[in-house]
Amino acid sequence: MMNKAEKTKAAIAQSLVEMLQRKPLDLITVSDLTANAGVGRTAYYNNFKNLEDVLKYIYRKAHHEFFGDKFKDPGYQFSDTYIKDMIDFFDHYSRLLSTLIKWDLIDIIAKYNTNLVLAYTEKYDDKVIKENAFYFICYTSSAIFNICVLWVAREKKESKEELFRLIKYFQHQSQQSQAHSSSSS
Repeated sequence: MMNKAEKTKAAIAQSLVEMLQRKPLDLITVSDLTANAGVGRTAYYNNFKNLEDVLKYIYRKAHHEFFGDKFKDPGYQFSDTYIKDMIDFFDHYSRLLSTLIKWDLIDIIAKYNTNLVLAYTEKYDDKVIKENAFYFICYTSSAIFNICVLWVAREKKESKEELFRLIKYFQHQSQQSQAHSSSSS
């Protein structure tokens, strides 16, 4: 059961998602948002600093519900399960993500996603990953995140299975290219 603060956050988040269907973030006022959510401005400011904060809350909640603590394992980001989970996540939340793409807000989520995953890397045992966390995230997560964004932006023209096979093909080609480059040196 949700407490009052969680109910307020949920109402504000739902209201923002609804309003983003009709207009861009920069045209949504806190007054309009709180009126639509049925909460007061004080309740809003007790929970959020700004509308971007609400977006981060929505994404964090969705991310946590979908992925849980899977990122605790550094090997997860190299697994086929990770790729399938990312595709499933973007498929499941495609309406929200399409809206964010439509209003050029996906960069906020991409940066926030990096920070979410970055928090996990601090707990990894691997010293190289810990010391080079941004590179690790870029290598393991950013490409797949961007492919999934493009997939949603293109209205999911490929099936989830086709997209998974494409990503695996790209990974294989990258490995083949790296192996060929190594043997040529």
